[in-house]
Amino acid sequence: MLGVETIKITHDILKRSSKIDEFKGLWSGLETYTTGLQILSDVAAHGAKVQRVLAPLKDRDITPEIIQMLHAVQTGGKGASPYKSDVNHLPVMGADNPNGFLDTAPPQQVEQLMDKLLAWLNESLFSDDIHPLIVIAVFVAVFLQISPFAQGNIRTVRFLVLLLMMKANYSYAPYVPLDRIMNDRAEDIYKALSHNQASLESGKADWSVWLSCFFDLLANQVGILNDRLQDKDKDLSKLPTLSARVMRLFEEHERLQMNDIIKLTRGRRSTLKLRLAELVDSGYLRRHGRARSTWYSQV
Repeated sequence: MLGVETIKITHDILKRSSKIDEFKGLWSGLETYTTGLQILSDVAAHGAKVQRVLAPLKDRDITPEIIQMLHAVQTGGKGASPYKSDVNHLPVMGADNPNGFLDTAPPQQVEQLMDKLLAWLNESLFSDDIHPLIVIAVFVAVFLQISPFAQGNIRTVRFLVLLLMMKANYSYAPYVPLDRIMNDRAEDIYKALSHNQASLESGKADWSVWLSCFFDLLANQVGILNDRLQDKDKDLSKLPTLSARVMRLFEEHERLQMNDIIKLTRGRRSTLKLRLAELVDSGYLRRHGRARSTWYSQV
């Protein structure tokens, strides 16, 4: 069904997976030592929200019921979505490819194919025989080629990628949604999936094109977060020394009062009062309360 035994790990794939795994380790350290990853503000808020949704599923096998439930959530339905009842085509359209549609599995085969795919996924994701990112890549391609639902398959698989990456301990994944990344690469995705589908149907599976495309998407995701981290560091480097020291306090503390900040920085109250006002005016910090009950948090 999958032809994964034909997968060849090229130098390009190995290089990119190594960089992604390196960032995985970096992010794990950030989560351990930074309070809620507040250094990323809006990105952290989005990631925390997605994590709360996915957390109950992290340690469970992926079942048809979970897939159907997530599809309903992603498409605004209720309960669990039924599999498709009519033949459909998967639209994967790019700007220069208005006719980007893939043939998908007929309705009567969907249940059996999904059962086989999920059994393979649950067995392989934590296997020592194949890298988890390759397992996820293969799952995505086959899921889209089955397209088990009448519509909303791409939206559902984007969310499933985040869940599967969380299960494989790529905990940074929820912080960057794949929507825009995949939309920007829609034509490349269509061509890669078309090539993959044709190779599977011919009995000569060739996963190289799709794996290259999928790892590009993951590298883009890592790049976005890495840029945000670097930008934040650059922003802090431009601040007065005392202001930068104050900001770094909020990597370990969710809220601080003036007396706390004086104690931790050993700065003068008058100088800190000025620097805190500047940080609030510049959008780095938010002031809460009044007078002696005033406290600060990171934006």
